[in-house]
Amino acid sequence: MTIPQPMPASTPSRPWFVVSRETLILIACALAVLAVAGRYATSGESAGDAVAPFGYFAAFPMLGVVALLWWRRRWPIMVATIAIVVSLIFPTTPFVALTAVTGAVAASRGGTRWLLVAGAYAATVVSFLWDVFSTSSLLAAFVDGAAVGSAARLSLLPFIPLLAALVAAPFIGSGFLRQYRQERDEARAGTAAAARNVAVLHDEVAREHERQEIARELHDTLAARLSAVSLHAGAFELAASESGDAALTAARRVREAAQGSLDELRAVVEVLKNPATARRGTGLSDLSLLIDRVTGDGADVRAQIMVTDPTSCNNEVSHALYRILQESISNARRHAGDVAIRVDVRGGPQTGVSASVTNAMTVGLPPSSVGGGNGLVGMQERVASVGGSFQAGVTPEGTFRVAVWMPWEGVSSPISSNGD
Repeated sequence: MTIPQPMPASTPSRPWFVVSRETLILIACALAVLAVAGRYATSGESAGDAVAPFGYFAAFPMLGVVALLWWRRRWPIMVATIAIVVSLIFPTTPFVALTAVTGAVAASRGGTRWLLVAGAYAATVVSFLWDVFSTSSLLAAFVDGAAVGSAARLSLLPFIPLLAALVAAPFIGSGFLRQYRQERDEARAGTAAAARNVAVLHDEVAREHERQEIARELHDTLAARLSAVSLHAGAFELAASESGDAALTAARRVREAAQGSLDELRAVVEVLKNPATARRGTGLSDLSLLIDRVTGDGADVRAQIMVTDPTSCNNEVSHALYRILQESISNARRHAGDVAIRVDVRGGPQTGVSASVTNAMTVGLPPSSVGGGNGLVGMQERVASVGGSFQAGVTPEGTFRVAVWMPWEGVSSPISSNGD
């Protein structure tokens, strides 16, 4: 039994709204970098500030990091690591590193994730420290613009860890939330796949139950009746032995036919009970026996069989062809009477196998027995199940012809041709 597996996800191009969102994030980060660098460069108070030139030139590597944010979903850990390292070295805004860490937290697990969280927090703390010791400090606004090194400015230092945590928390929390959503979606996908697999298992169990029921019904009804026919045919043969050769031959044929039908019925029951381990049914190698049997029954069958290496043919193809020829000959005898039946079978591993059964049509002759009317339909279904072609109908010469072709190896199909 084969359980379908989910198909691997492809990597389609980003939707337009995702591209727009990522572009806005990159623009916002670039503006934040330029704003900090511009403050360091243009503040009049920063003329004697050693941090100011360093902060101004920090804009160039940071803009490179901003460009890397475009690939933060493809290489989240690498981009986040670069952003953290650059933010630890240069006086700049922490928002670039925090933006990169958001995706990295969602994509990483275990110790790597917590290292990235610690690095982003450290980069935020360092960024605020650069600001506190700069003459163009933004945090100095909380102490009325106190000068660098003054007690009022230094009083900001104890609050920097708390302020850094407050700033970093939304970004890191967003990463954890994204990770939770990813795990939730994966769990839902796994549950859906498991549900599909359970449904397949239930379907297989139901089919197996149906096969067992059919096998029991066949065994308990047809097998019992055919056994009785075989028993009575044996008694008829014994009684006919005193009535002449013709009656004896007819009785023997009845007994052999009943016994053969019983053997085939048992084979079908075995296939229904255990399709995986049932022995191979009749096939190309048995066509000569089929022709001999119907000829022995009095049919005028003229067969030409030219098949290369019949044992290498696919079992389903071989068995389907046998049943199609058997049904075609039976139909010809039932509907056309004692006319000549031409059987032609050719094939090999390179060409596939083709077969035709042709007989003259007898107008006004009633069928010798009443069938279910599904013979041609059943043949067509057998051929379709192995990927072949089927034709049946009256030819321009006025004969009825059944012609099939099937590939030597067959093809996969949801319709099985093992059963009869």
